[in-house]
Amino acid sequence: MAAARCSSVVLMLLVLLTSCCSAADKNLTHLHFYFHEIEAGANATIVSAVSLDKSAAVFGDVKVFDNELREGPDPSSRLIGRAQGLGVNASLDGASILTAIDFVFSGDYGEYSGSTLTTRGQFNLTGPSERAIVGGTGKLRFARGYMTSRVLSFTNTYAVVVFDMYFTLAL
Repeated sequence: MAAARCSSVVLMLLVLLTSCCSAADKNLTHLHFYFHEIEAGANATIVSAVSLDKSAAVFGDVKVFDNELREGPDPSSRLIGRAQGLGVNASLDGASILTAIDFVFSGDYGEYSGSTLTTRGQFNLTGPSERAIVGGTGKLRFARGYMTSRVLSFTNTYAVVVFDMYFTLAL
């Protein structure tokens, strides 16, 4: 009798857990886009705000950027917004950069036009990165989740980074 009662409780917990998880999955939003950064020249979208050594990136350096967000990796693909933020070389070994970025979606991004997502975390220079989505505004108010990114291409003057964002709008 006790075994039957225990298995009934376990079954009810499994049903409850399954319904909670499937409800959360239905509210999960996925955004996929590309960040285009111009590293040098008159149209540079990233500048060094603080640099302790002009010849190399070192601990303590701060860069500020205002990069284009595009639908694809091609610089002529549809513009959907801007990535505005800063990066701080906060690791002694120089392997990662602490970032704080606002993703500002423009009028060409449908229901998210005029909305923002705010992120924070470490950008890994040697591989894929995962950072937290800590909030948003407009249609993305109360956003919570994570994003992944990886460098798609990089030259001395231009970088393309691919982003995937996964979040829910917790109320």
